[in-house]
Amino acid sequence: MVAFSGDGAMQMNGLAELITIKRYWQEWSDPRLVIAVLHNNDLNQVTWEMRSMQGSPKFTDSQTLPEVDYAAFARSVGLSAVTIRDGDDLGMAWDSALAADRPMLLDVYCDPDVPPIPPHASWDEIQKLAKSLWRGDEDRWGVLKEGVKTKLQELRH
Repeated sequence: MVAFSGDGAMQMNGLAELITIKRYWQEWSDPRLVIAVLHNNDLNQVTWEMRSMQGSPKFTDSQTLPEVDYAAFARSVGLSAVTIRDGDDLGMAWDSALAADRPMLLDVYCDPDVPPIPPHASWDEIQKLAKSLWRGDEDRWGVLKEGVKTKLQELRH
């Protein structure tokens, strides 16, 4: 089984669920469970909704998350865990997790400037995103860089 969680959801209730997993996993007929935490220290889905639906820049005081070492927490309750900071290490980490003899958490650092929205954004959403960046979003240069990079990749394919 595989579960994906953003770091916001992991901080809201996922850490407590790791304790529950620790309590019961040894009773499972197949102890393999991979929990992949998408770690960007941002309430990213909400941040991007604010940008593209309201034209509001990121509200740092409520959107930026404190740094938590999810892998260390998972290990502290007896689960396997690995931190991935380089995309080149991701394949090997997944192979290890899928072959593990117990639940394993993958703490996957990712870029908060990459939008979680589909490439078919409406004209209204695009305008509101531009407005949010113009209004001083703290991540505007990273968002612009990732947006241009993504569009260039789309044009090449």
